[in-house]
Amino acid sequence: MPFPMDKAGQTARIEFSVVEGQANLKRRFMVGLDFPQTEDGSIENVIQQKDVPVQVQVFSVDQGKMTPIPTQDDQTILAVANGATPKAGNDIANLHLHSHDGTTSHVLVAGFYLSHYGHYVAMVKTVKDQPMFKNIKTELKVDEFYNTGE
Repeated sequence: MPFPMDKAGQTARIEFSVVEGQANLKRRFMVGLDFPQTEDGSIENVIQQKDVPVQVQVFSVDQGKMTPIPTQDDQTILAVANGATPKAGNDIANLHLHSHDGTTSHVLVAGFYLSHYGHYVAMVKTVKDQPMFKNIKTELKVDEFYNTGE
């Protein structure tokens, strides 16, 4: 889904379904962001400084009732893996550059676990102006988490 990142207040709503046989609930899922890799690495370098925040929320939707699903950005995932207790209710995530393949930069917005198959909604909102993204074609996605050697 195209998602302009250059101005604060931009919002996106991604509806998705997780179907038995097509997804593994034991794996973490993610909201990701892809954009054309910059020649000079300027956007990628800024993202690596961990100061490109967005608001991200994921909800399970069942008969019109929306139940929040906890999300974690890369810094929180690493802290929890090292024994920290995650802060409840924090929906601000700093982007994390996962990789680039010579054409596209792949960015983690936030990861989350799902407890059941069904219908979900992810909502993302920019929280500050990011002029470096002006005229950059950014795409949001929901998918299984990047392969981290699991």
